[in-house]
Amino acid sequence: MNYTGERFLPDECQGEISIEHYQRYQFAGCLARGKTILDAACGEGYGSSLLAREASAVVGLDIDPAVIENARQKYRQPGLSFLTGSIASLPFKDNSFDMAVSFETIEHVDIPTQEAFLTEIKRVLKPEGMLVMSTPNRAVYTDLVSGTNHFHIREFYVREYEEFLGKAFKKIRIFGQFPDLGYFITEEGSREAVLHEGKPPEQCRYLIALCSEAEPDICIDASRLTRFDDSMYYSLNTAVHRLESTVLKTRAEAESFQARQEQSIAELKNLAASLEQDIVNQKQYAQHLERDLAGQREYIPHLEQDIQTQKDYICHLEQDLNTQKEYICHLEQDLNTQKEYICHLEQDIKTQKEYILRLEQDGAEYRSYIAHLEKDLSDQKQYTAHLEQDIKIQTEYIQKFENRST
Repeated sequence: MNYTGERFLPDECQGEISIEHYQRYQFAGCLARGKTILDAACGEGYGSSLLAREASAVVGLDIDPAVIENARQKYRQPGLSFLTGSIASLPFKDNSFDMAVSFETIEHVDIPTQEAFLTEIKRVLKPEGMLVMSTPNRAVYTDLVSGTNHFHIREFYVREYEEFLGKAFKKIRIFGQFPDLGYFITEEGSREAVLHEGKPPEQCRYLIALCSEAEPDICIDASRLTRFDDSMYYSLNTAVHRLESTVLKTRAEAESFQARQEQSIAELKNLAASLEQDIVNQKQYAQHLERDLAGQREYIPHLEQDIQTQKDYICHLEQDLNTQKEYICHLEQDLNTQKEYICHLEQDIKTQKEYILRLEQDGAEYRSYIAHLEKDLSDQKQYTAHLEQDIKIQTEYIQKFENRST
């Protein structure tokens, strides 16, 4: 099976998502001992196999036949079976299960399917049966991070989730599941107990509901379900540092590109202004020629020979003009080369500035250190003067003593 981001695959998914799924099934496992359990939308069967360690029988149900066949081949243990079917129409008789489990399923289907699923769960549960269902808390999972999971069709806020489940069950207990970061001080080999103050469901990333008709006689020690994985912290740190480096590099490149663009725009504006002035000059010259032409029309026969001579001269000028155009093209190539060299120089200047800044920082640290040494030297001098004064007093005292002895 290939990971698409929708189904959890324990062989390919590590870190936070792995802990999330394992912890939910560990939670359900606290309630599973000796029961017949339906794992609705079981996926590739990982969670069903965990429940089967405690339950008397577990049926994993999924709508995808390929997924179910993969689960049958991968997880083979007593009391565990897998079946293809839809959560909207469960292929089981009434009152078939002591407990139903469905983790991260309800948000993937539309409202009519959600309603049908809840009705079907209630139908196949025994009167004293229990539903354990989880779903993301929209306020934290989506709104808090301004994110979107395109596999989710309808997510719930806490009160919406309670109202939805309350359509089928009288007793509903909401547990919150959330990640956290922390620092620890331990001795190698020790097993420290870590306590965490509970959060209101509204502040938790996921909601796990225990639903039943009567208040269940259960006590879950959720503290022992806590799991830590420091690789998540370090992978996030690495990603953040990598993104910061990319942002800084992109910002520098953007600023350099903007400066080059502004310079190019300024040069193009100057060139456009020059061309516009040339056009004005050419128009004025053309008007002057037209006036001369009108005044010289009577001399046309006499001037035809001169015109031919002028044509020859114009041809010569055109050749010169082509030569000048080629020279201008050469100059433009040189200009582009100079621009590239200037860009290189600007990069060198930037590198030198950064080096100077580091030198200035080092100088500041040395000055601080010198001041610290000077302070220590001053203290030593004062202490030396104090010792010299003590020696002087001792010397005077010895002399007095010797004088008395004499």
